[in-house]
Amino acid sequence: MNLFKKLALSAALVLPVAANADTISPESYAATLGVGESVTITKTVTVEESVTSGVLDVVFLIDTSGSMGSVIAAAKAAAANLLSSLAGFGDLATGSGYYSEPGSALNTDLTTNTAAGIAAINAINLYDGGGGGDFPEEGIHAVQLAAENTTWRPGSSRFIIALGDATFKESDGSTLASAQAALAANDVTFIGIDFGSGYYCMTCSYAGGIDPTVLATATGGSIVSSSVSSDALVASIMAGVEDSFATYSKVSVDDLGAGLPGVDVSVTCLTADTGSCVGDSAVGSFDRSISRSFTFSVTFTGKEVGTYDFLTHGLVNNGIVASEKDHIVVTGGVSVPEPSGLLLLGVGLLGLGLTRRRIRAA
Repeated sequence: MNLFKKLALSAALVLPVAANADTISPESYAATLGVGESVTITKTVTVEESVTSGVLDVVFLIDTSGSMGSVIAAAKAAAANLLSSLAGFGDLATGSGYYSEPGSALNTDLTTNTAAGIAAINAINLYDGGGGGDFPEEGIHAVQLAAENTTWRPGSSRFIIALGDATFKESDGSTLASAQAALAANDVTFIGIDFGSGYYCMTCSYAGGIDPTVLATATGGSIVSSSVSSDALVASIMAGVEDSFATYSKVSVDDLGAGLPGVDVSVTCLTADTGSCVGDSAVGSFDRSISRSFTFSVTFTGKEVGTYDFLTHGLVNNGIVASEKDHIVVTGGVSVPEPSGLLLLGVGLLGLGLTRRRIRAA
């Protein structure tokens, strides 16, 4: 799906606004369990007609070759502006790197500190990695490095955005096929912002090299001219994020391992709107033409003594769309009497049982 299909709209475009956001309820849950004890509750994921927020991971790659001399400042400014604007979408983390010839590298991993992300972008300089010996630059290797070595967050929507003025080349053992495989394996969308003109441009195949449109097309991204206004760029990226959730085939609930080692979380799908429950997931051909609700049985089991605060997420096609807070206290081991001992205890003690607390936030 083309992330930039709305670029023909006015440069005055603003971020898309939707009336409702996807939710998972209850919004919080608390319980005290013994080691080995379990409690089961029902969680409901509601997928609305539009998505307004999410978990977004973005890596910016800057072309630092000599031909970028007159525009590298503009490229860095565009990346910083996009970073600031995308931060308004929700939970944003960003990293950065550069590519040229003979070198390319990641200089920072993901950070949720917007100021630190902008500082890292601004720290990239012309000729980092070399001046560029011919027209194509080491974009293929840089993309593969970013796809494979970025610490992508579980459940995030992931993007690599390259800003440059030249086609790509295979180098340092990275090939077009291996870069495509790395993007696919990590579910990353590639976007190119072309700062070239005339002889120098990302898609100027007549000058040699690999047109990065191949990477964009394979991942649902696109190549766009830097002449497009920053507002339109941001609006189009946001529209693309929304579009990626317009239709979906899977809804699930998962803590993504956040409760471990103290609390084990297991899930069973209960209802699946117009689809079917398959194990822990609701599966089917869904769209956002209407609001849809899905229910899940979620079981918390105490594993290790301690206090555990973590998030459980509603996921659409494995991407986080909503989160809620869980607070589980695990106390000492639960003593379970032998069957013969139970008979000796007498019927009067059976009503005592084990105590569980449930707290639902408004």
